[in-house]
Amino acid sequence: MKQNEDSSQDIDKYLEDMAASGWFSIMLICMQGKTQDGVHGHICSYYLKDPVPFTGTGDMVLKMDEICNWLGAPQRTTDPRFMNKEMKKRYESAVAAHPQGLKDRLLERSSLVPFPEARKAKEVLIATIKYRQNSTMQGSIRGRLTNSVDVNFRSALELMRMVQMIEIV
Repeated sequence: MKQNEDSSQDIDKYLEDMAASGWFSIMLICMQGKTQDGVHGHICSYYLKDPVPFTGTGDMVLKMDEICNWLGAPQRTTDPRFMNKEMKKRYESAVAAHPQGLKDRLLERSSLVPFPEARKAKEVLIATIKYRQNSTMQGSIRGRLTNSVDVNFRSALELMRMVQMIEIV
């Protein structure tokens, strides 16, 4: 009986997290390989027409943040800072040119892996961005490397450290 209660609580927590973060903030991190610069691959979302390529953990985290901006969820609590006005202008013009979003796309929830990039990847992580507070992001990752257990991260730096330690064969 206790095991059923624990399982029910796990499901309730998962549904609560999904309601809080929404499907907009769930991304597949499809890692195709690793070089001396770090992992490389694609970030996939049900709400982007095309996958977003990344090279290195820093690029991956920045693009995850940009995807959250493009899709509007979760909202960030602080605006980014820049060293000067020219850098701010470059950032704003780069942000304006983003992939086509499909916010009205109906989800095929029976499968979390409809992306060819995921099938070709050497490692795949499901990343859920729950919050973007204090100029960073908080959330969880899950996949084969985590034994299908959600592993929380408190900042983009912490996520980068976790991903940097992945050994891709």
